[in-house]
Amino acid sequence: MIQRTACLIARGNEACRNLAIEKHLMDTLPDNTAILFLYQNRHAIVVGRNQNPWYECKVESFLESGGDIVRRLSGGGAVYHDLGNLNFTFAASPERYDLNMQLGLILDALNSAGLRAEFTGRNDITLDGRKFSGNAFKYTKNCSIQHGTLMVSVNMETLSRYLRP
Repeated sequence: MIQRTACLIARGNEACRNLAIEKHLMDTLPDNTAILFLYQNRHAIVVGRNQNPWYECKVESFLESGGDIVRRLSGGGAVYHDLGNLNFTFAASPERYDLNMQLGLILDALNSAGLRAEFTGRNDITLDGRKFSGNAFKYTKNCSIQHGTLMVSVNMETLSRYLRP
């Protein structure tokens, strides 16, 4: 049985396009395949499948600022994206999906950079006890995804201006 593994890096930073690529990966992923998709979005709020954006963020003022509000396939709350976030998606067919291995790749990369990160709580990655990455999940018959953000140098002032706690 052939196993396929790939890493894709997005060229653009439009949230709608990057989430459309993620959806396309889910819909067309061949059996026995695992893909890591890395991307950044400019000034966007990404809301979960069941969230009401008007409860999660300040919609009007965010749109006036030139931001995009998009919905992802998975659940969870609103997340602010800017070019200081590194976003990742693991898309894998059911026989290749391995949450521990996927988290291990993220933690190994962070640890190799001298950051003592750990997976804690409800789908969070923490650094020195502080959350800097959230993860969400979506499962279908043919594909499972885990996706999340790594807040590298996010503009926290902008984030707090537009997201509701």
